[in-house]
Amino acid sequence: MRRFMLGLMICLLPGVTLSADVPRPDDAHALQGIEEGRILWDVTLSDPEKLLARLGVIEQTYRDLEGQGVTPRMVFGFRGGSVRLLTRDAPDRSMEHAQTILQIHARLAELHALAGVERMEVCSIASRRSGITQADLVEPLVEVGNTFVTAAAYAQRGYAKIKID
Repeated sequence: MRRFMLGLMICLLPGVTLSADVPRPDDAHALQGIEEGRILWDVTLSDPEKLLARLGVIEQTYRDLEGQGVTPRMVFGFRGGSVRLLTRDAPDRSMEHAQTILQIHARLAELHALAGVERMEVCSIASRRSGITQADLVEPLVEVGNTFVTAAAYAQRGYAKIKID
């Protein structure tokens, strides 16, 4: 208890910060000679809270690339249970998570507005299984035939697939 109180008092002293002044490591070694960071985000996560948090990490990744002189190029591929969170009526169907789902929709629009975020695709196989059509999807999501096919195509264009599940 004594150590806790001492630590708390130190943190409350003027001019003392926890991590803001600590320099973050960079990725210079891995990024040597790289001009574009091409990422395909393969999203299957269906938990609204976790998806919202991961979208924050995705934005941080974008900012980290940009801050290190690498042009971000990103594509999103949504499949599986994640597609149920991407419709206009999702907040109505899931009142427990309505606010979080609306935040997901807003975050997706913000991410899509970033230079270098090229597309946000939804797999029609997953959407058909959930009874979802293009008309149900929020902007800027676009339904594609099969995200496995598009993932293979993006891989051949140099996009690294990063799974978000």
